[in-house]
Amino acid sequence: MDPNAPHQNSFDAMLKATAPLDPITTAIVHPCDAASLEGALAARDHTLITPILVGPTARIQDAATEAGLDIAGLEIVDTAHSHESAKTSVRLVREGRAQALMKGALHTDEVMGAVVDKTTGLRTARRMSHVFVLDVPTYPKPLLITDAAINIFPDLMVKADIVQNAI
Repeated sequence: MDPNAPHQNSFDAMLKATAPLDPITTAIVHPCDAASLEGALAARDHTLITPILVGPTARIQDAATEAGLDIAGLEIVDTAHSHESAKTSVRLVREGRAQALMKGALHTDEVMGAVVDKTTGLRTARRMSHVFVLDVPTYPKPLLITDAAINIFPDLMVKADIVQNAI
């Protein structure tokens, strides 16, 4: 790789590849800050998602106003606090109203607690894992790092699930 060559954003190629796909309905869990709303709106603008904002309506609207963001026309599901936002978002996925979750302004353990709940969560037969997708200027392709936080000491069967999930 030529170190003097201009960086090619690997996310541009991913966005191009997803352009023909329909957006997926995504529950944005507790989007009560500018960064959460900006992320949801950017994903919507790239036709990746159709956001449903799940959280305290007044706090969401205040965050949008303060950041100068237009959330008119977006569905808001009102909740009292972050734990309720997580549980409600997971319920929307279980009911088929949303196909994915996007974390907003709450702690990861609040979202994950609702996701892995044995009764009302989103468990499947396969072990849950995650992938970080990074655009590293000094590397020519997207860099994927899986399970830097969820499965700390995986055994062979968990590793098989992680690989299958990443694929």
